[in-house]
Amino acid sequence: MKNFHYLALILLGSILYVSCKTSTKNENDSIDKKTTTNYNKTKKTQALLLTQPFDFDLADKNKVTGKYDHQNKITVPQNLATQSKWIMFEGPILENDLVAYRYYADSRHRFDVYGKTVTDLVMDTVSWKYHDIMNWGSDILKVGNSLGLGSPAIWYQDSLYTLSKCEEKTIEILENNDTISSIRTTFKKLNVEGKQFDLQQDWIILAGKPWSEIQLKVINSILPREMYFATGFVKHLPQVIQGETSDYLYAMNWGKQSYHEENMGMAVIASKKYQPEHIVDELNHAIVFKNDNKEIRYRFLSVWERDNNNVKDEKGFKRTVEQCGVK
Repeated sequence: MKNFHYLALILLGSILYVSCKTSTKNENDSIDKKTTTNYNKTKKTQALLLTQPFDFDLADKNKVTGKYDHQNKITVPQNLATQSKWIMFEGPILENDLVAYRYYADSRHRFDVYGKTVTDLVMDTVSWKYHDIMNWGSDILKVGNSLGLGSPAIWYQDSLYTLSKCEEKTIEILENNDTISSIRTTFKKLNVEGKQFDLQQDWIILAGKPWSEIQLKVINSILPREMYFATGFVKHLPQVIQGETSDYLYAMNWGKQSYHEENMGMAVIASKKYQPEHIVDELNHAIVFKNDNKEIRYRFLSVWERDNNNVKDEKGFKRTVEQCGVK
């Protein structure tokens, strides 16, 4: 009788195991296999806009009195200094289970990359030591005066201009949920070589995707004559691979170009309808969009040899890029 009970318990346990395993597979058929088993229980994107609980003071730009407050919308101080600690990470963050991106909220307005070795959302727990490789990952891109990765720019009279000078700049979190997070940045009277216009930048990230998307739109007008939207990524490596499908074009490279001199891939992807063209630039692998002076949409992405994309070489990164197309 004891042997019978023992065998019955083993059989019941096996049935429960198979049942649970089958259930998990069905729930996660459309989910990246590298995500954690509690995917459906844990939020997988987040937008972060964190500031200290006081007005910015240029004379004390590194003042930190305690925890950072979550904000839904801010007007960026006109005198916000570079490398200031008033805004955590120096700007807003979009994060998912694979990667985190930020841009500098001050006049640089350039995008940067945080490589992640975990699928949990962690950026709201990270300290200012994010240049070191920690148990969650690290800041992996040296931006300098370049476009970083995917930063929006204006091409005018054979020169690139970042979105640096404006009379007012607001940052607002539009969405912040399990599947998508987005941030809108509005530039009032953006100034490029004395010509002014209002511009809206919508920036999104989705769960389970290595890419992020930028949508740029001139508000109630078009770009001034002979101006074009542009973007690109820093020229840490001299080579760039240009490719295309029936719908979109891309520029990418792969190699030891991370902040810690490890393998990293970067890419920009855009629809052919915008007529993206590669342009020669000293600091960047840059692209100018020749066909639309009102609004454009493009994607950028980064993959790091340590992250959960499981990309280890140029061939694997190219395959990833070609799965991230935008029409």
